[in-house]
Amino acid sequence: MARRFGSLLIPSNSSHLDHALVATLDRGQDHEHLKSRKRVMKTILHEISTKPLTRLAISIAVLLAILPRIPLAADFAHPGLLHTQRDFDRIRVAVANQQEPIYSAFKLLVASPRASSDYNLRGPFPEWGRAPNIRTGETVSDAEAAYHNALMWAITGKQAHADKSIQIINAWMRSLKKVSGIDGVLASGLQGFKFANAAEILRHSDSGWSDSDAKRCEQWLMEVWHPTIEHYAYFANANWESAALQTKIAIAVYCNDRKLFEETVRYAVNGAGNGSIPHTIVYPSGQCQETTRAQHYAQLGLGLLVNAAEVAWNQGVDLYGWDNNRILQGFEYTAKYGLGEDVPYQHYLDRTGKYGFGGRNNQYDQISTISRGNFYPIFERPLNHYVKRRGLSVPYTTRVVASKRPEGFNHDHLGLGTLTHWRSPAPTTQPERPPAVPAGLVARTTAQGIRLSWVGSVEPISGTDATSYLIKRSNTPAPPYETQTQTTNQHFVDTTVEPGKLYHYIVSAINNVGQSDGSYPLATTAGLPLRWSNSDVGKVSVPGYAEHNGETFSLEGQGADIAGRHDSFHFVHTRMRGDGSITARIILPMSSQWTKPGVIMRESLDAGSAHASVLLLPHWKGAVVSRSNTDGETSTTDPIPIGKAHVIKKNRLMTPYWVRLVRAGNRFTGYMGSDEKNWQRLGSVEISVGKDVYVGLPACSQLKNVTTTVTYDNVNVPE
Repeated sequence: MARRFGSLLIPSNSSHLDHALVATLDRGQDHEHLKSRKRVMKTILHEISTKPLTRLAISIAVLLAILPRIPLAADFAHPGLLHTQRDFDRIRVAVANQQEPIYSAFKLLVASPRASSDYNLRGPFPEWGRAPNIRTGETVSDAEAAYHNALMWAITGKQAHADKSIQIINAWMRSLKKVSGIDGVLASGLQGFKFANAAEILRHSDSGWSDSDAKRCEQWLMEVWHPTIEHYAYFANANWESAALQTKIAIAVYCNDRKLFEETVRYAVNGAGNGSIPHTIVYPSGQCQETTRAQHYAQLGLGLLVNAAEVAWNQGVDLYGWDNNRILQGFEYTAKYGLGEDVPYQHYLDRTGKYGFGGRNNQYDQISTISRGNFYPIFERPLNHYVKRRGLSVPYTTRVVASKRPEGFNHDHLGLGTLTHWRSPAPTTQPERPPAVPAGLVARTTAQGIRLSWVGSVEPISGTDATSYLIKRSNTPAPPYETQTQTTNQHFVDTTVEPGKLYHYIVSAINNVGQSDGSYPLATTAGLPLRWSNSDVGKVSVPGYAEHNGETFSLEGQGADIAGRHDSFHFVHTRMRGDGSITARIILPMSSQWTKPGVIMRESLDAGSAHASVLLLPHWKGAVVSRSNTDGETSTTDPIPIGKAHVIKKNRLMTPYWVRLVRAGNRFTGYMGSDEKNWQRLGSVEISVGKDVYVGLPACSQLKNVTTTVTYDNVNVPE
């Protein structure tokens, strides 16, 4: 006997029921990716087969009928951070057969005191941090021990190692509440990655770690580790942000958080700070942002970036290959220079404006010789990817690896790449399943329409690329999404958009096995919302642009200053007649500490226009800035600091901040505040201007030939 609910026929016999639903779920799917769905299913099967049907059971049955079409948490591959189950299977065989070079690399791990199942915990503590150092050494040691013991468990199958790793994670999970210090981003980025990888190994094996503790670890990673790295490190060198990237993407996968995964991959290719791929490897030659600072810092950023790329690859997203293998160019350049050979050099000023040629902190004007010839344990992973998986030539990285194999590890670098990532060249194979869900969607308005780009998808088991992509669009976040085109490229220009209209896009990847689920949706406006425009004011060396996603204005602009007799900045603006106000919240990302964010009312778009503005001045004080006459001098009220609660040491703006400018006749009054209710008056100025003024938002980097990213939300101007 069977019961029908919509299109789903449910047998009354539970074994038949299990078989029917498993077959439904497995159709066109990979078994490994459906484990989470099946665990949920078993509970539902029992309820439906043993109890009278209720409306709840009917709803569950209907849900199961459509489940294969809904992207769920199981769409992530597990274990799927630095290591997959196939990696462990390969390593175990090599170790058992004493196969080189893996066997010698395994002995390095065995020799680590932190890989011992007898390791004595040095923590946990409720807080740890860097600068000031609070229990730093103890935390680093325990994080490494959790990871090393998890690796030993996965390779040897010895339960004592699993128990030790579980003991360490559970102890820290129940104690640690805060990661602190000026170097908190780097602290979380380096050590959080070790805990996340250990947890991923334990959770997706028969380690004995309870489901409740594994679930509690999600909350711990999100509530204790993620807040420190949530906004990356716009004020810092590349290695800080690449550390944040590796741990954010690891947390996203461990927590099955598709939104966080998408945001992290997007930042990797389009981020405002120094840690994104194009801002870490600043030129196609491979020169890095920290090439002029020290070679060990350049290597740290590259190594951390490769860890993020490896996690992405195991989820079928090819950060390794983005922009013609840009990461590879960084490794080859750095290896070649370290090996004593000449490399090309161009002057470069970083995104913060502090480091590089013309930098306000360090005037780096040549390649640094510091640590030249010292190589750190970062080269084996990229070598095995580009050579063994992709069949590319990497001569300088190959020479470094040959001199250092087997690869070790240290407190900053997980290393052990010879053990975990050495492999034979991949044979040419056909994909076993559809490609992964595309990620890293970026939109940019052009004269032709909205240009959409994304990171390439692969089927990571065989290493085969998607053959094409399907782009769909909707006017709302909810379905239905209508197909716009199918393309073999990783970009598409939508020429059918209407100016000022908000659109939502998803992209699916296709190979000869099938089609992936759709990507996490990307919202973007064709141009700016109606009434709004953007333009450069005054002379700029780099043209600016602006985007809107339905909630935030994101500006990219250069400009010398909003000061003197003539201004120079990028301006998003609309018109306002008569009395009124503009209110906005300044949020991250904001890539330079010399940025002047705020709100402005101008008589015209000319560089010398009369204006009144509320600006946050470096480092960070609010003031009313104004020019009462065309081409006149600029005046500034006494700046008022925004407060220590919003700025940590070294002048880092860390929280959102509100600004408001009110016009009443010819009187302009400025305010700032930590929220939209409690305003602090900054002062007033009298300026004689016409009824109509341009009101809007500035992006001014105050850096030569370098733009700044500035983001605003909650922008309010009267109609």
